[in-house]
Amino acid sequence: MQNYIIDKNTIAVLKHNLQTIIYDVENIKVINKNIKKVLDENCNFYGSSLVGRKKYSQKYLQINYKVPLIISEFNNIILIQINALRDNECLFIVLDKIKDYYIENDKVVIKCVNGIIFKTNISKYIFEKMLINAIKLNNILNWRKKINNV
Repeated sequence: MQNYIIDKNTIAVLKHNLQTIIYDVENIKVINKNIKKVLDENCNFYGSSLVGRKKYSQKYLQINYKVPLIISEFNNIILIQINALRDNECLFIVLDKIKDYYIENDKVVIKCVNGIIFKTNISKYIFEKMLINAIKLNNILNWRKKINNV
């Protein structure tokens, strides 16, 4: 599979070396493309670019590192970036697909809505900071929708 549109069924997007692995509610898809290309194609599909989405998040959250990424404003699809893109594996999890998280060996384990579990290499403090930033961004999107529909 070479193309994938991130939608309400998407749970996570994982960079694994030179491939991108998509976890969705029903299955796992492997795409033979760089994760940046997959994310940029999805941002383009929903009317922006990867660079534009990052700049938007940076501006409204006033942060520069591991900013949450809006894929679709209409559907409030927001990705939380867990690892650096330069790593061999970089995980992006869809905000509203996180069911719970817990600590195991001082690192965060994330449980998603369909039971998929992702073990991370980040601390609870860092994860909660990223989670709060994604929730803030979601609130900004909801507020913008509300004032535009009044």
